[in-house]
Amino acid sequence: RNLEFDLSSVVRNMAGPSNPHARVATAELAAKAAQLFDRGDAMFIDTGTTTLCFAEALAQRSGLTIITNSLLIAEAIAKGGQDNKVFMLGGEFLPESHQNVGSLTREQIGRFNPTHAVLTVGAVSQQGIMDFSMEEVEVARAMVQSARQVTVITDSSKLDRDALFLVCPLERVSRLVVDDSPSPELSKALADAGVRVHVAD
Repeated sequence: RNLEFDLSSVVRNMAGPSNPHARVATAELAAKAAQLFDRGDAMFIDTGTTTLCFAEALAQRSGLTIITNSLLIAEAIAKGGQDNKVFMLGGEFLPESHQNVGSLTREQIGRFNPTHAVLTVGAVSQQGIMDFSMEEVEVARAMVQSARQVTVITDSSKLDRDALFLVCPLERVSRLVVDDSPSPELSKALADAGVRVHVAD
């Protein structure tokens, strides 16, 4: 049977119905990040509220190749009506987050060689980018390993925080898209690691 998703409803539910400012900030982040990519780019996109908003913004562009483990992100790109190509990674399906994870997902990631990986994470510190779910971190690590450039999209509440699992050190990140400037200490660590910081206005 056909699967139909109300993507706007999903984003509202994930962001929280009582926090409209968070939804606006996420949309601004997504729009800023989408501007960094051009026709012909190929990229991994991992699962998350922010990357779903990014995918919706990206769907208005054309000539892109998207590889994702998120059913909602694949659906968002497909509904954009542009000439974008989508590869859906297989694996164990987690219905609560509409994503595939596990060894099969990681093995399929290794078959691709895109320029970019676009990730959202739970924490960014001077040690690197981190998250709380081991299953999601394993997918993100595989994407980082197979891509040449890594773009991280996150809101400023995740900065100067730690999480349980390290995705990669800052030196592996090419760009960080945030809604506010990092602290002086983190800004220095990012600059030393060669990370370009893009602040959404």
